[in-house]
Amino acid sequence: MFKELINALRRKDAINELAADVGRMLESGQWMFERAAEALMTEADWDGMAEELYARDRRINEIEQSVRERIVTHLSVSDRADLSGCLVLMSVVKDAERIGDYCKNIFEVARFYRRAHTHPEYAATLDDIRNHTAPLFEQAKIALTAADRDVAYEVLDKAGKQRGRCDVVIRQLLQVHGEMAPDEAVAYVLLARFYKRVAAHLANIATSVVSPVPMIDYRGKQLPENADDD
Repeated sequence: MFKELINALRRKDAINELAADVGRMLESGQWMFERAAEALMTEADWDGMAEELYARDRRINEIEQSVRERIVTHLSVSDRADLSGCLVLMSVVKDAERIGDYCKNIFEVARFYRRAHTHPEYAATLDDIRNHTAPLFEQAKIALTAADRDVAYEVLDKAGKQRGRCDVVIRQLLQVHGEMAPDEAVAYVLLARFYKRVAAHLANIATSVVSPVPMIDYRGKQLPENADDD
């Protein structure tokens, strides 16, 4: 559907600006994701980092509002407006905006949990999940702006795998039964949950390339089974 919107807007030379706006949202989201993750297990200028991170999040929100305004204008002035494509884009920018919120949550775990990680196996697994999730930002951007179905399916497959790994971590932590300090277990569970949600929203963006409007944000039989809808 996004491809149809691209074609509809191309006549007005709006495509370059639109693609740049969506791309900037995902680029800012990736910056926030990597910056928040870097804060884990480090001593830092927390106030300074928070100011940078929240400023980037506000910028994402401003771009979302701008894209929405342009969609409304397009629907209002064009007698050949692509309603389905506009609905897709509305969904896409919301997913990109939500990623920023989860990145702030990751940063808050780093900021407020300051004790040592005494179970490095969980920290190592979560680091690996983060490292496999970060490249999906660029892939999701390519899939969206180029309407590339192959890349979109790749994002769905990889995001689904990382989400499944997050579920395993959460299940394991719910069974430690006193083997770990409660605050440390909570920190790991929160990180697993937030990483899972970031991957989920990247997957949602990918569905906009390969799914009809009613199935956006859902992974049906034609998509990887391990990419759940949560």
